[in-house]
Amino acid sequence: MTMNIKNRIGFFGKQLIAALSINIFSLLIISILLYTNFINDYKSNMIDTVDSKLQLLADSASSALIFSDGDAASEILESLNQNPSIRYAQIYNSKKELFAEYKSQGQIIHKLFDESKPRAYFEEGNLYSFRQITKDDELLGTIWISVNTDALKIQKKSYITTALIVLLGSFLVACVFTWKLHKKLSVPFTDLINLVAYVAKYKLYHKRLEYSLGDEVGELILGVNTMLDTIQTNELQLYNRANYDELTKLPNRHLLMERLTQAIKNADRNKTQLAVLFLDLDRFKVINDSLGHMVGDRLLVEVTAKIMSSMRASDTVCRWGGDEFVLLLDNIKQPEDIQFVVDKIINVLSSSNIIGNHSLFVSTSIGIACYPKDGKNSDDLLKHADASMYRAKAEGPGNFRYFDSHMLDGAVTRLSLESTVRQAFEKKEFFLMYQPQLSADNKTLVGFEALIRWEYDDKMIPPDVFLPIIEDIGLMHDLSLWVLTEACQQNSNWQKAGLKPVSIAVNLPASFILRPECNERILEILAFTGLAPKYLEVEITEHTFLDSRESAVLVLNRLVDLGITIALDDFGTGYSCLAYLQYIPVAKLKIDGVFVRELGLNAASEAIVQSIITLGKGLAMKVVAECVETEQQRTILRDMDCDVIQGYLFSKPLSADEATSFILKSTDLQQSALFLIK
Repeated sequence: MTMNIKNRIGFFGKQLIAALSINIFSLLIISILLYTNFINDYKSNMIDTVDSKLQLLADSASSALIFSDGDAASEILESLNQNPSIRYAQIYNSKKELFAEYKSQGQIIHKLFDESKPRAYFEEGNLYSFRQITKDDELLGTIWISVNTDALKIQKKSYITTALIVLLGSFLVACVFTWKLHKKLSVPFTDLINLVAYVAKYKLYHKRLEYSLGDEVGELILGVNTMLDTIQTNELQLYNRANYDELTKLPNRHLLMERLTQAIKNADRNKTQLAVLFLDLDRFKVINDSLGHMVGDRLLVEVTAKIMSSMRASDTVCRWGGDEFVLLLDNIKQPEDIQFVVDKIINVLSSSNIIGNHSLFVSTSIGIACYPKDGKNSDDLLKHADASMYRAKAEGPGNFRYFDSHMLDGAVTRLSLESTVRQAFEKKEFFLMYQPQLSADNKTLVGFEALIRWEYDDKMIPPDVFLPIIEDIGLMHDLSLWVLTEACQQNSNWQKAGLKPVSIAVNLPASFILRPECNERILEILAFTGLAPKYLEVEITEHTFLDSRESAVLVLNRLVDLGITIALDDFGTGYSCLAYLQYIPVAKLKIDGVFVRELGLNAASEAIVQSIITLGKGLAMKVVAECVETEQQRTILRDMDCDVIQGYLFSKPLSADEATSFILKSTDLQQSALFLIK
């Protein structure tokens, strides 16, 4: 019971009780001390008064003792009846014999004079005192008196009453003062306790306490407010880190999933549609790997701003990760609304992005899944939009595709192929084939192009199938190093074997060329294999300049300074821009096979090929035609003044041993021709 009461009394209640107890105890001690001092003083004064009275009586009674006049002595004592506090008095002669006495009415003399007692003492509520009567130093007798202490009792009672009144008054004043102090102190502390309880319960940190005084309580409240400010700031930072991308400030996948789940509920309740768009930036990895992450990050911020400008305020743009974005379009009334946004995004991203000294172009592949047609939950919609994006990406940069159930088969196949390609790379299952390049006029062997091949499950997998996967899974740089090393080593081996020196052409992707360490790696490979730079030909595509012309030109100029030949592959397709040709150090133009195959069949193709050859000659470049399969095509190309031809007319891609035999055969034929000429 007592413990329950104690537990129910709060801190400030206990403080109040403690303060009052201390005040009461202090007042009580002071009162006792004052009371004791007062009583002692009163007794001392009473003794002095009685002693003075005894002195007067002794002086008056000395004559009576000298003359043995008892009546006179009795008469002197009778004067004491004017003082009601005197109980009785006695005079003894020098022989200790009673000489005279006085006693007030009703008093009984029950205590006789005892000279062994102190001269004045209190006993049984009375004061007893005696004094010797002398004359010229002669002892005449002793006077003994007994006085009651009724006056002392009255004074005690009066003092106690006064002390109690003062004590009670002080207690009341202390109660009022302490209570007011308690209220003054407890209110901010109570508010503080309530604030802490609120924060602990609701995990909300926006409330603050107001307290203007600069005392310790004010400092405590200021400290709590500052602590809440810090916690609120940290909570906001934690929330932003958990829900927003640090670079683009867009919602991350965690927040997207929450919004997508809620959007599905709203769409189901309102019988409306929503769309999920999965975006992947084309060639972003090339830019990021070649120009560095800082340029890549700035490009992502620029792309984010462009995407946001194409969206409604109610839509959600999320950075899914890397160069992937997810868009949530809710409250779709008609399919045309989705297509409008898709077209707007593709259009706005087609413009260049100025990042420092670089003019960068990126497009995007978009996959689209709609609710409820393409999925009833968040996971299905995202999975189907992702599958659609990969189908769009497979069809070339800047495409979009709506989800179709057949895409899932392709997605599963791609995932399986990704794993298989990675294993093939680790097991070194890729190999090179070498396709001869011959002079168009005299069919003399001038070089080979190294072509990568992969045989899987007894079937040759086309490069345009596995190379994009190699790029996506981040193995293109390592594969390029391997191809370059293998090709240079093979050409060096031919030359060391005494065969005719020819060039070896290696196609290097933009992601490799634009890396800062590109020149250093090529130099290392040439030094390792012992191949002279003039026998190496690096083939590049126009995509290299779309990503960063300035960086590409710088790298290529350094390669040319080393003696390496630069060839522009697949010219006439893709993003052909003639302005590039006046800046880049290209020594060869390679006409894409799509035009060569139509020679003799399509006048437009012949005109295009003739234009490319004329352009190349005008820029002092050699021109190479790929995919030459018929004698008619060779004749037309020769007549157009094409320099080099390559294709099945002369040879399919050869293994290293077959290429060795081809070199030997070509050398024999060349020597036979020279012999006939002589």
